[in-house]
Amino acid sequence: MKIFYYIFLILAFTSCQTQNSIPKEVSEYLTETINLLEQKSVNRNEIDWNEFRIDIFQKARDAKNIQDTYPAISYAVSKLNDSHSYFKPVTETEADSENKPLPMLSDEVTPEDIGYIRIPFCIGTESDNDVYIAKIREKIEAQSNKELKGWILDLRGNFGGNMWPMLLSIEPLIGNGTLGYFADADNKYRAWKLIEGKAYIDDQLIIETNIHFKKDLSNTFLAVLTDGQTASSGEAIAVAFKFRENSKSFGKPTFGVSTGCISHELSDGSTINLAETLFADRKKTKYGSSIIPDFEVEEDQTLKAGIEWIYKMNK
Repeated sequence: MKIFYYIFLILAFTSCQTQNSIPKEVSEYLTETINLLEQKSVNRNEIDWNEFRIDIFQKARDAKNIQDTYPAISYAVSKLNDSHSYFKPVTETEADSENKPLPMLSDEVTPEDIGYIRIPFCIGTESDNDVYIAKIREKIEAQSNKELKGWILDLRGNFGGNMWPMLLSIEPLIGNGTLGYFADADNKYRAWKLIEGKAYIDDQLIIETNIHFKKDLSNTFLAVLTDGQTASSGEAIAVAFKFRENSKSFGKPTFGVSTGCISHELSDGSTINLAETLFADRKKTKYGSSIIPDFEVEEDQTLKAGIEWIYKMNK
């Protein structure tokens, strides 16, 4: 026991020396960043913050300015072990992060008596969100005029973005009420709600639409399709369908970042996108990793499996 105590004293002494030997602005920047992680991270109660602080200051011991700390900050964020948080230095230009072309997701073909809705990723402005909601609701309305045995909701390839337009766009299929939760490290839950064209976190209005849909499809048979590229907000939609009546999920486990992130700007203009909550379903079961489908099938059999289940349920 004494040995461990002496080791801790040595590490603490070394850390103090390190903090005293680096420039003040560097020390303050590291402290600012570590304090943010300690206060907000979804895994904050699982980390020894004294050891964490010592480790990060050691990593940055040769830093002469704030920019020199960036590798240590990236390392610190990785040590949170949530697989979702990331550090974006102010020196990273928009061209560095936005020149990659986004994947094109095409709709599948289903039988005439099976409705089909693909929920793609959602990235853009408020105006883009309105267009996103309108397009999906129009597709639902157009198909709802047919005599359908059920619906396919396709989340494959949906790597995330803004969950709220996604959720509001499928209100006719998922219904109103509490559909899931954000759960923080202290087991405090904040509800995801849809109420008549409006989406809320608890009682805080997040987004709304003026596109009204009269037909209630929330009890129809519905198969949710997922794959290994269903991630982040795409996983939130998969969670929202847990315990919906007459629903089952098919495909492969999701990517595994079912956590709620918030972006924080640091004093130098850099940002940390920080995972602060776990997604939880209507029964407050917490996730945080991959969402396992009810029926795990090979990727080329996913759509077929969903359709066959719908037909089976109609017998």
